[in-house]
Formats: sequence, structure tokens, C-alpha cells
Amino acid sequence: MNKFLNLCKNNNYSINTIKTYKSILQKYQPFLKDLRLIKNKLISYCDSPNTVWTHYNVLISYMKSIKDKRYLKIQQIKLPKIYQRYMPIFDKKYLEQKTKISSLDNVSMKNKKLIIKFLFETGIRASELKTIIKINKDTIIVKGKGAKIREIFHNYQTTKLLAPFSETLKTLRLWVKEILGTKYTPHSIRRSHATHMLLKGANPKAVMLQLGHVKVETTFRYLQLCKKINQKIYNKFF
Repeated sequence: MNKFLNLCKNNNYSINTIKTYKSILQKYQPFLKDLRLIKNKLISYCDSPNTVWTHYNVLISYMKSIKDKRYLKIQQIKLPKIYQRYMPIFDKKYLEQKTKISSLDNVSMKNKKLIIKFLFETGIRASELKTIIKINKDTIIVKGKGAKIREIFHNYQTTKLLAPFSETLKTLRLWVKEILGTKYTPHSIRRSHATHMLLKGANPKAVMLQLGHVKVETTFRYLQLCKKINQKIYNKFF
């Protein structure tokens, strides 16, 4: 298991993700020699679709990493569908209102707002704040998920004011809730970036490259039309 977790670390997975993977694998550790028990343990989480799919994906990744072909049997298990729901996002106007620098803001508050604005303008993962390799005037070189290096665009007027990010991701989540509202997370910012770009007519391939996705289908899954926008679209037809 440790080799697998080290592989995740080398592939630039976040600390929280690695902790989650470790916790999940520890639950299955006593059953790994018996495929039937693995299946039974996995199925026991079927009442919670998100949980069972997370366990499933971790198990498959782990078994592939140790060349355990029994993962093919795991893949045959029929799991419950995940209920599709609206994820909280915001638009650029909301972002600008919440991150506008006030004369009353101290240095700490200014930096919090700049970090959040930077995340929205670039769409990078929260963990990638600590893996920026080089900042050019037009682009940034960043080490992303799977240790993949990519070049992305940014707003230099924002980036040049940023202080280096040295806080934990837990602290960042608290900043996001403080500045944007309690229903938002760092990943909400990433989804909001993708939705903003796509609704404004950006080429999906360009958004895919900016986000660091391998498939454009993943990028489209990030497109979140809020209920209000969908209601407007629906009302045009009925």
C-alpha cells in the first residue's frame, strides 16, 4: 500500500487525497486476499453512491498498480448511479464584487482576495498553487495532477500582486468560505472558471488545456448551469 501512496504523492496528488486513499485502503486491507469479501465490503456502501464509487475507483487504481488482475472482476460489479445535482458556482460579476480590494483591507485580507481571484482567472487546482514552476507575463508553467507539466494563461495584473502561497488547503477552504460564502469551496472556483469560459464561447479544447484535463468530456462535466440560468433557457421554449 505504501508504494501506491508514494506513487500518488509523486504524481502530485494532494495531501488530503492521499489521506483519503489510505483510509479507504485500510478498510479493505483485511479482505484483500479474498475477492468475495472485497466485493461484499464494497457493496455494503451502496446506500451512498458517492462513497461507493470513491471506494471503487481507489480499489481499481490500487489493484492496477500492483498488477492484480482481479480488478477486472471488481469492474463487473453493478454500482448505483450517482444522482446528478446542481453544484454551487458563481459568475465573474459575483467574483469581482467579493474580491474587490477595499481601503479597509489589511495585507492578509488583500492576499486572500487575490488568491481567490487568481484561482478563478486561471482555473488551476488548489493544490497547484504550490507547484507553480515559472511565471511569465502571459503564461504560467505549472506541475499538475499526474506530475504533468502544462503552460496556462493568466491575468498578469493579478498575478504580479500575489504573495507566495504557503498555507494548507484546509486554510484555503476557510478563506474561500470567508470571502465567497459558506456554500463554496476551492473546487467551486474551478467549476465556475470552466462554466464562465464555456458560456462566453471559449473553445472547449482551450478550456480543457487550461484545466489540465486529458479528455474534453471531463471539461464539459465541469459546465454547471445554475437553476436560474436553466430556468431562463427553459422559459424561451415554453
